[in-house]
Amino acid sequence: MTKPNHILTLITTALILLLAACGGGATSSSQPTPTNEEARPTRTPRPAGNATSPTSTPTTAAPTTSGGTTTEKPPVLSTNTDLSGLGNVRIEMKMEGTAQESGKDAEPFNLLLQQIILTNGDRSLTIESTSPESGLVRITSVQIGGQVYQYVEDSNQPYCLAMGNIDLFSESMLTPDALIGSLSDAQLVERGVQVNGFTTDRYTFTMSEQTANYQGQTKGEIWAAQDPAVVVRHIGELTGTITGIAMEEGETPLPGQLSNIRWEYNVTQLTANTGITLPETCAQQQAAGADIPLPTNISNRVQMGDLISFETTDSPDKIVSFYQTEMVAQGWQAGEVSQYGSDYQLSFSKNGRDVSILVSVADNKTSVIILLASS
Repeated sequence: MTKPNHILTLITTALILLLAACGGGATSSSQPTPTNEEARPTRTPRPAGNATSPTSTPTTAAPTTSGGTTTEKPPVLSTNTDLSGLGNVRIEMKMEGTAQESGKDAEPFNLLLQQIILTNGDRSLTIESTSPESGLVRITSVQIGGQVYQYVEDSNQPYCLAMGNIDLFSESMLTPDALIGSLSDAQLVERGVQVNGFTTDRYTFTMSEQTANYQGQTKGEIWAAQDPAVVVRHIGELTGTITGIAMEEGETPLPGQLSNIRWEYNVTQLTANTGITLPETCAQQQAAGADIPLPTNISNRVQMGDLISFETTDSPDKIVSFYQTEMVAQGWQAGEVSQYGSDYQLSFSKNGRDVSILVSVADNKTSVIILLASS
């Protein structure tokens, strides 16, 4: 997998984050390095600088009661809403348009983000991007029972990363608000519409903006539920460009723009028995390492294929003692133990499988690499 270009960066910060978790893009033969357990995704791209988000052009007044004297409270028209209390839901954002890096030709792109949030705490996030330069890149992050897996599919061989104590889901969805900002005004056109399992009211909107960041016109429709107060569906089209996109407020804008964007955003209620399953590659990897014990005091845990790595503040001697005891308890036969100063190499075998455990010290931490192989 090659390192993503700026066009993919413009499309979504989440995609960049997940690709970066592969070390900038490693081929199937590369060795993963421990990731930072405290890492968090950055926000989705939004215009930088002091320019305000585009505002709606004047529309007719908000709906009134039958008496015509009391103004109705405006509905929530922002997609930046906590959806964790809605039960089992799927949030999906489809976007297509043109991305252009400074000094290069514009390229079309298609982007799909789909997140599933379940009441039991499990969740998944799929990011699928298609561009002429990179082709199809699909990354699926799955959290099941507190364990996070990341399955990557691109032009190289698919592979799976398993990580512990890493949150890949905070602020990981690109939403219409991240592109055009929250709407304060929209025209009510229909009430009581059933959409995606919700009872909603349908609104239309039109925005026109000419600033340093936005040039053009945006129009679309929104289906908003009032109980619960959430945007259920949001479709629109931006005829123009968005420039000055930055990852975080105050950062230097990226050298590029998005143009003529079309999007479709949906929140859908799922059945109570909805579950999330691991991609087959991740399930096989999980099974292969199921009988490899891990100490409790570890950080930066990563598993990729036949390699498991982590760090710990325990001494090398304590880690060696742990594996000499716990591997045998799991049915492994102990082999040779080699020591080079504070570094160790242990070997074990079981049922035609071999395991090498490398223990070393770096930056006042004990680093452990476990290599699995078939005899």
